[in-house]
Amino acid sequence: MDLTPLQRATLHRLVDGGQGPESQPRVALRWLRRYGLVDADGWPTDEGRAYLAELHEQRRRTEQLQAEHRRRQADPLSGMRDAIRRWKADERDG
Repeated sequence: MDLTPLQRATLHRLVDGGQGPESQPRVALRWLRRYGLVDADGWPTDEGRAYLAELHEQRRRTEQLQAEHRRRQADPLSGMRDAIRRWKADERDG
């Protein structure tokens, strides 16, 4: 399921923001209801909370990968250092 930024923000405000459904855009609530992420009253379901937790986990993983990529780009010899470290570890194990 692919939510729009408005739907994602609405779900986030309902779950983590402590805001009620009465202050959320009706269009976003309607689509979230169709997806089963909020109930008929506009409050998030367990599936909605789990979906938001998965989105947070995906974002955290993506940010970690980007940080690792930036670190490697900043140090062009990091790949060689990693290879030497792995080679020395294999040599000691053997």
